[in-house]
Amino acid sequence: MDVLEMTRRRHGELVVVSLAGEVDLDNVSQVRRCLDEAVETHGPRLVVDLTALTFIDTTGLGVLVRVLATLRDRDGTMALVAPGGQVLRRLRRTNLAPLFPIYDTLSQALD
Repeated sequence: MDVLEMTRRRHGELVVVSLAGEVDLDNVSQVRRCLDEAVETHGPRLVVDLTALTFIDTTGLGVLVRVLATLRDRDGTMALVAPGGQVLRRLRRTNLAPLFPIYDTLSQALD
């Protein structure tokens, strides 16, 4: 099993949270806490970079949807960076992709 790595940084008015490794039932509470703290600390404009994520299960997808709903309630936004692979396929197969602006690169999401 891949170890999950999370980083958080500001980019102007946006906060970027990068996830690397795998998100699953074993670590989804850490992801939820990290994203919630990012929103509370840095405001309602969030970019979640999934470029280095190799796997996400339905619990991880649920966290993304929940954070998006929280942000929308605060007139915030959330974009994903998912250039392809298993994560993007999972978003599409679960019909969640249309909920998010999805970018191929972080620089596109930051423009």
